[in-house]
Amino acid sequence: MDLSNSSLWQLIYVNSFTSEYIRALSIPIDEFDTDPISRRITRIKVTNSRAGSNWTYAGRCEQIVNAGGVPSSVKKYSLDLNIDKVIVWEDFTPYKLRIKFPRYFTQATVSIFGFTGS
Repeated sequence: MDLSNSSLWQLIYVNSFTSEYIRALSIPIDEFDTDPISRRITRIKVTNSRAGSNWTYAGRCEQIVNAGGVPSSVKKYSLDLNIDKVIVWEDFTPYKLRIKFPRYFTQATVSIFGFTGS
């Protein structure tokens, strides 16, 4: 399994988020669930165009599966800012990823790639 070969990764999700402002108050970006994902191995990257130079934490992601009609968290990981994180999820497909950014993020972009190799 060659996880470093970029041709074996397919972009399966990308989205940018910005917090809302009411008067001078910033409302945090809500946690969200992705569309269903069927790849067991993913690579996730969070970027933030407004990040401070010393920021490293980018939030967390959870694998959410349907357990008899009830969404249940199976596995959780911490995400680092501007660093690709390769994760091998539990063998429940399809599943969703629930992603939460730090409250102080006013902008974030998340990109998720699925591994297509064997």
